[in-house]
Amino acid sequence: MSNFIVGINGRPVPTSDDGQLLVDTTPAPVYATQRGDSYVAAGAADTSAADADFFYLKNNDARDLVIFQIRGYIAGGADCGVSIKIGVTGTPGTPTAITPANMRSNGPVANVTCSQRDGDLALTGGTTVDFLFMDKDVVGEQVWDFESGIVLPHNTALVYNTDADPTGNDIATQTFFYFVEPD
Repeated sequence: MSNFIVGINGRPVPTSDDGQLLVDTTPAPVYATQRGDSYVAAGAADTSAADADFFYLKNNDARDLVIFQIRGYIAGGADCGVSIKIGVTGTPGTPTAITPANMRSNGPVANVTCSQRDGDLALTGGTTVDFLFMDKDVVGEQVWDFESGIVLPHNTALVYNTDADPTGNDIATQTFFYFVEPD
């Protein structure tokens, strides 16, 4: 039987009968999937311009949204750099809505706004937090893991933005994320 002590954040921490802390080493994405709080947003856009916001994700949940992996590819054409910008503002222009899939078949729907567009979503501002190089010569998809996560607090949005013209070919992405209580 476990006993509990109060941790530094005020939450109970389980201990064994002899006072040793009991810890769980399950990776956060796996734990979130087991809880039904892990999702994937799949989108594809024909972005034939440089500096085009083609994917949008806004966290409407009170919990933090944590992106832990992005997969993507570019179909032919030219290589393309994609910036991940957080803190963008504005309303996406003429988007196509995306409903993220729950990684657990019976889990809830993600409390997010997610969309894509063939062209530019016309959002402004934001800070680039990472840059993805999509190589047209890679067969299959490329995978980018974010061990510490890209965190979107409540009411924060991000976009994927092309830094070069991918010559009118489709860019496809899968964005894997989960929710956690903010500290």
